[in-house]
Amino acid sequence: MNRLNILVLHRLGNPRLAPSFLRHHVFALRDAFPEHNYLYHDTELPLPDYILDVAFDAIVLDVSFLWIRWLPLPIFQSIKEIYGFVRNSGALKLAFPQDEYDCNELLDDWMCDWQVDHVFSVIPSHWDVLYPRYHRQGSIRLAYTGYVDQTLLAREPRPFAARRIDIGYRARRLPPYFGRIGETKWAIGELVKVPASRAGLTTDIVLGDQGALLGAQWLDFLGDCRFTLGANSGSSLLDPRGDIQRRVRAYLKAHPAASFEEVEANCFPGLDGRHSFTAISPRVLEAGLLGSCQVLVAGDYSGIVRPWEHYIPIRADATDFPQVLEAMRDRQLVERLIRNCREAILDSKQLHYGYKAATVIGLIESHRAKGAAATDGEAMQRTIRRYEEAMQQQYAKHWRRQSFRRNLSRFVDRSPTVSRLARSVWSRLRG
Repeated sequence: MNRLNILVLHRLGNPRLAPSFLRHHVFALRDAFPEHNYLYHDTELPLPDYILDVAFDAIVLDVSFLWIRWLPLPIFQSIKEIYGFVRNSGALKLAFPQDEYDCNELLDDWMCDWQVDHVFSVIPSHWDVLYPRYHRQGSIRLAYTGYVDQTLLAREPRPFAARRIDIGYRARRLPPYFGRIGETKWAIGELVKVPASRAGLTTDIVLGDQGALLGAQWLDFLGDCRFTLGANSGSSLLDPRGDIQRRVRAYLKAHPAASFEEVEANCFPGLDGRHSFTAISPRVLEAGLLGSCQVLVAGDYSGIVRPWEHYIPIRADATDFPQVLEAMRDRQLVERLIRNCREAILDSKQLHYGYKAATVIGLIESHRAKGAAATDGEAMQRTIRRYEEAMQQQYAKHWRRQSFRRNLSRFVDRSPTVSRLARSVWSRLRG
């Protein structure tokens, strides 16, 4: 069999510290089809010049690389220029974006400029809105924010009665520029926490970055929750080039206590809710496979799970919590929902990493069969060995720097005095 030569551009950072769903997302092709030649490059590090001399069958633009469109415009343009060789490559080009409503026009222009062959969108509708130019010239296929992987399947779910947490949740406090959908995603935690505690439930609901759990810790947490709270991922606000985000940030800097309604009125009046860009989140899959019954704000969830069949629905304002609590205490109902949810996820072949990887490999093989220039597998293997030997120390140093910055940021965030001082110094340096 002819080996395929595949370049994957990502921005994952240290894989050991990355969220498990994102790590599996980046390395899905290699994990499912290890027989091919893969060169994975983190674009926060310089790309060695000799890589430009290699002929690839495919170039994959990972979601973590496509996030660079959120960086300040000069930095975004500079990185695009550095990797501009992708534009002229004869390789099949595949992109896996997420949060496509955020700077969608920048993404759309980028996909057109680089002549990307296939975009895998996690939003199941409104492709003409998200990609006003690209949808006329390229191929858009449905993808998902997370998939089922063997590591998750290998975990034996803890018995329901042995779990120590009645209802758990983790969510970042999303800024208002994700619209009411983004607001609901974190606010539901606050709205449920008090009545759940009053009802005598053991809760572990933490909002904000300080509650972040990574890797095995996150899966251990889900496996210890009888019930997991959740909401649709996505946004009800389209921000084509980041202008709304910049207005919101500036307004919150001047009015840090402003409510969502106040920010909406001053930064994006009448724009929220024109569209609903939602997708099922990895946590729904993870909780479902780990046997945690889910209490979710009623929504679409990519058509995979449905209320009262796979989860207990709750209103966005949680005013129906008494009815939700009654359902949580119905053991037969809960067992049925847990069983149905797990079966629905496992039966959805499109949610498995193997299916996704097979689809991508099939597209690459078809591209090669249509007469694409032949690539040299042996030369590629030599290049990979050279790359790994030369870059090993650079990656180690880069990850240490990332870890130091992350720890420093957490220290600053936990100390109000240090935080105010840091913001003052940063403002002076910028001004």
